[in-house]
Amino acid sequence: MMFKEDLTDQVRGVIRPKEGSCGICHAVAEEICTVGGKVLAYEQPGGILAKVTDDRGNVMGKGWGVVWSPAVLAAEVDAGLIPEDIVDAVVKEGTNTKEDMKLVAALYGYGRVLTPAAVALMTIKDLGGRTLIKRDGLGVVARFIGRNGNEISASPPAYCPVCAIVIGAARTPFLARKIKKELKDVENVGKKKYELGIENRYEVKGGSVRVTLAKEDQILAKRVLGCCMAYSTVKAEIVAGLIPDANAKLFRAYCNMCPYKHCWLEKSMGATGNVLLHRLTEIGTEVEVTAEGGIVAHIQGPDGQEIVGRGTLCSFSALTNMLLRADATKILKPSSTKGWEREE
Repeated sequence: MMFKEDLTDQVRGVIRPKEGSCGICHAVAEEICTVGGKVLAYEQPGGILAKVTDDRGNVMGKGWGVVWSPAVLAAEVDAGLIPEDIVDAVVKEGTNTKEDMKLVAALYGYGRVLTPAAVALMTIKDLGGRTLIKRDGLGVVARFIGRNGNEISASPPAYCPVCAIVIGAARTPFLARKIKKELKDVENVGKKKYELGIENRYEVKGGSVRVTLAKEDQILAKRVLGCCMAYSTVKAEIVAGLIPDANAKLFRAYCNMCPYKHCWLEKSMGATGNVLLHRLTEIGTEVEVTAEGGIVAHIQGPDGQEIVGRGTLCSFSALTNMLLRADATKILKPSSTKGWEREE
């Protein structure tokens, strides 16, 4: 079997730009797994190292990222699996530069982005400001807005909203200082996994992801199911006993009330959330993100009332949660029918 050639042909049929960098990453990862390849990731002090292997275990590509998924996307790029017509956009709007990797690692390190992003979100809100997100090409841009409506800073296009928030914060000196101070003595699960030498193994099928955590021949968590790489990895960390009990309870509570798993679309949570964020950006809706026991997305409905969606790790999950729990017509603002006039 011509593994790479056949796989590249398969990948072309599953790419949907509207699903953004996150959707593309998961779609390609699913094709890799379908033909017997593997997707692996490892916590490191500077972020996450990911590898993509063929059906014989040969490494096809390696990549680095601030968290698991953009590292996997970078490995897919390195493996030559991203079509030529979009690869430049994927690199620019979905993967992380060495400079941003270094800045983010200095905040907390070891591929953990939610905790520093939450500190940034709370700091901006405490100052009377807001954090807004929007789609930009295949990526997401986060903007920190001050009390008077002035823009404090903005991130470059990034893989997902939380990635954009943490990269934007790492580029903003007063936020970077605040995050480093707040997290100086906070336990880092990524560091624990690095010290234990744990390997993250991903199996992607039907839009869902199963994660196995292995320490050499010892399996700490086996094929734990989730709606994307990030959620399934954290669920596996909970199964392995790596996550503090309070955080694990919060995560379980969110999963118990999330309706997404009951109307599975055979798409990762990120792909679905990306399509929604694409539409909201298209119609000019301001999407605010806050940290309130998790990630919360806020928009203003046409009647002026606030509509919210809740996630734990991800703004994409918060947006998907919003769509499933609220009146979709108020969120998506469907346009009137055109071209239905009867010809005389």
